[in-house]
Amino acid sequence: MSMLLVYLLNLLVLGALVRWMWRSEWAQELRPYFVPALALKLFLALVLVVMFYTGLQGGDRGVYHQAGITLWEYAQQQPQAYLRLLFTNRFESAELEAALPFTAYIDSSNSFFFIKLVSLLNLLTTGNFLLNNLYFALYSLWGSAYLVAVLGRQFSKYKAAAAVAFLFFPTVLYWSVGLMKDPLMYGSMCWLTGTAVSLAHGYKLGRWQILLLPLQLFLMVKIKLFYAALLLPLLLVYILVQLLQVKFRLLRSLGAKLACYAVLVAGALGFISVVFEEKLLIDYIPLFIYESYIGILPRSLHQPHILLEGFEPSIQSLLVHYPEAMLSAIFRPFLGESWRLLYVLSSLENLLLLLLTGMAVAAAFRKGAGIKIELLHVVLLVFVLVMAGVVGLATPNFGTLSRYRLVFLPFLVYLLLQNVYAQRLLHMLRLR
Repeated sequence: MSMLLVYLLNLLVLGALVRWMWRSEWAQELRPYFVPALALKLFLALVLVVMFYTGLQGGDRGVYHQAGITLWEYAQQQPQAYLRLLFTNRFESAELEAALPFTAYIDSSNSFFFIKLVSLLNLLTTGNFLLNNLYFALYSLWGSAYLVAVLGRQFSKYKAAAAVAFLFFPTVLYWSVGLMKDPLMYGSMCWLTGTAVSLAHGYKLGRWQILLLPLQLFLMVKIKLFYAALLLPLLLVYILVQLLQVKFRLLRSLGAKLACYAVLVAGALGFISVVFEEKLLIDYIPLFIYESYIGILPRSLHQPHILLEGFEPSIQSLLVHYPEAMLSAIFRPFLGESWRLLYVLSSLENLLLLLLTGMAVAAAFRKGAGIKIELLHVVLLVFVLVMAGVVGLATPNFGTLSRYRLVFLPFLVYLLLQNVYAQRLLHMLRLR
């Protein structure tokens, strides 16, 4: 098949997907923001492709691209063996295993799982780097746009806040495009969060949403198990509490909802501790975080990083270092810690976060300037604080951390943009 036909076929598919999103019922809530968000995603995907081919951008994107091509070529030579590899992770060729990365722990490696997905996409794109980037950019847009639409429908006053947080914030824009695991994780995470909010507030899911739900759950768990292990239970309990308050009037107040939520979460944690004999919480998680920190730290010593003095693989040490790690993950690097372009851009974004946080704190202490707190706000805040702390504890390198912040930062920005002062700012910028 000539490259012209490949481009024509894939552009037709991409166009059909965009048209399907545009005509979806939920997209009606997103009309002012959909086209600009789509244009930015596609533009950034093109910029990343140019950077890749000019040698300005490589890293993991290059590794995934080349490995996906290797596996795609194997599919053409040995289709039956390729299918067995997809479903069983068992190699029939030692040469192929040696030629691919991330095969040491193949059954648990999310990176190798991602390579298999890229190879499947290559069956359609013939390994074209540009087309693959466009598909992943569109996938992340689909999930995040759906979440913005759902939040805009349920909390219409803060539609602009949701659009800025999940579609246009710098970290979100940059890390939700490209041939990486992150756009896939982000799209699935947002789609599942939007689905949870819809279910919690009594909206019926469409046929396609029901059919796609198992796939989205599978992708989220396979790509980022640790993120899913926190977010999905929080969302499930949120759905349960919201459904219970429809039947029980005592649960209509925020205090009653929070008490019910806390009881259900405590019960779930108790069940987990019994099933795993507390090994998961006391032994495995602290050791996993500590080993991640120690493994990354040597590569971070000659640049700004999070230095946790006396950090040890124990629950006590995690709790002691948690505040520093959480605050560093959200607000560092500060402007002036490094003058390399990536750090300067990151520090400018962090300065904006500090200003938004200051506005939210000021609004909280001024009568009438705060927001009406909903249960969803509390759920999202818990997720942000836990994930920021965990990511900060496990990732001392700010370069890597800037990518990992994608999982919690948009939720934080969404919350910070809901006070009166932030709403006035959005209005001044004509984003309301």
